Amino acid sequence: MPNQSEFYVGYLPMPAGLKRTIRRAIVALGVLAIGVAAILVAGQHPFPAASFEFQQYREWGGTLIATPYPALAIPRQGLPWLLVGPGKHGVVDMRPLDGREVKLTGERIIRGDNHMIEMIGQPSALSNAIAQPVPDIELGEVQLTGEVVDSKCYFGVMNPGAGKVHRDCAVRCISGGIPPAFLVRDASGNAVTVLLANWKRDLLHHIAESVNIHGRLVRSTGRLILYQE
Repeated sequence: MPNQSEFYVGYLPMPAGLKRTIRRAIVALGVLAIGVAAILVAGQHPFPAASFEFQQYREWGGTLIATPYPALAIPRQGLPWLLVGPGKHGVVDMRPLDGREVKLTGERIIRGDNHMIEMIGQPSALSNAIAQPVPDIELGEVQLTGEVVDSKCYFGVMNPGAGKVHRDCAVRCISGGIPPAFLVRDASGNAVTVLLANWKRDLLHHIAESVNIHGRLVRSTGRLILYQE
């Protein structure tokens, strides 16, 4: 027979024994919820180290490279820094400044060796001299498998900036002039970023999917560029 003293009526005070039972159940459920949350967090892949120095404007100087996408070669700063505009926009045609020393203002976007500058305003030439272009290194015909992303978000504005959750944003960024990048794996399984120089618009329908692209691979001022066929 149940203990009659533990019989609970809603409008009467709760019996002490029932209170203890409910309290233990709540504590147990709380511990279980914390444990499940910890397991889920531990199972997630950490975000890569990437940054966007939002509204931290700096002045930069270097040699402007106009093609295949505008970039600024800054002494002792590794690969040329790709140039993009605010928001989901690229920059205007920079061919009149190709090879010239310029200065410009913008915010840095960095992800490992991949980096760019979100430019504010337009660059100004520091001289009329034109630097001798560095010849491209032809790497031959290739067929690569990977994922198309917009370089601005992937380099650090968004994190991770890839995958299906980022698909709509990537479509709008690339359509607005942001250089498209192709994420592939090398023989060691390491992620490699290849810029798509003459990408075809039908690729917009395959962003965030695994796709095969055939073309001519070159190394231009240190950066891998794929000219799609």
